[in-house]
Amino acid sequence: MANNQNGLVQLEFLTTGTVRIRPSMRSQPVGNFAILRRLKSIFDREWTESLPVGVFLIRHPEGIFLFDTGQSPCCNDAGYFPRLAIFNGLLSQFTITRRDGILEQLHRRGIKATDLKGVIMSHLHNDHAGGLEDLVAEAPDLPIYISHEHWKAFGEHPVFASMEGATPNHWPKEFSPRIVDLQDKPLGPWKQSYPLTEDGRIVIVDTSGHVPGHVGLVVYGEGPNQTKVTYFLPGDATYGLEFLDKEEPDGINDDPVRAQETLKTIKEFARETDVVVLPSHDNDTPRLLAERVVYLPSDPK
Repeated sequence: MANNQNGLVQLEFLTTGTVRIRPSMRSQPVGNFAILRRLKSIFDREWTESLPVGVFLIRHPEGIFLFDTGQSPCCNDAGYFPRLAIFNGLLSQFTITRRDGILEQLHRRGIKATDLKGVIMSHLHNDHAGGLEDLVAEAPDLPIYISHEHWKAFGEHPVFASMEGATPNHWPKEFSPRIVDLQDKPLGPWKQSYPLTEDGRIVIVDTSGHVPGHVGLVVYGEGPNQTKVTYFLPGDATYGLEFLDKEEPDGINDDPVRAQETLKTIKEFARETDVVVLPSHDNDTPRLLAERVVYLPSDPK
């Protein structure tokens, strides 16, 4: 199970439950100051439709990788979130069962956590890192990749991370991830990148803004009839292609200018390369993946 013997790189989108969030969390004009962006989200009384809490399973000849781990099936249990996560219930509502957890989903596919080659974390927010605890319990030596900048901001400051939407109380004990330092290896508009596999078909790039050190993935894979397809996994850099087109970052970050620059960089990459962009929290992502829909960027109106 651990290797793709046919030599292909293939993606599968898994949903670890669903989440409803405040609409103003999905995007706001970049001109809104960071504190005002947060206040607008906190005082927003509307809810979005149910959105996927997405994880990507990547089958590669070197092994099986995960991009993020999704939400924990225990997230609605009393006392799950740290006490400092005072706004969590105001901003998000999760629907998830035990069967939705990433470990259960892997097991149904005949995959154990010990079969994984590694897990790439876009960032450590609870709906992206919620499956870490179960995965590492089954595979204590599982490589977990986190960017240097993000680990400095969140990993080394668990109190701050708790306030910012992470759950360090549920990170693996003695958590020691593999720190990713981006290398001077240009990839499209990115001046630096980090090839994760020897063949360079899974590459980490910087998509900061949503949080410091947030990363995305460029995956060079195959579609039907072994046609070459370039995929881009932006994590939470954008919540949907319409927001990417408008170059409007999410409404809950501390650095909207940097977040917008990330959106512009993704669009520049899409102008240079035919790429299928697959946001983690977009109901259209399964269709975009199944049909290999190439993203055609347009200028913001």
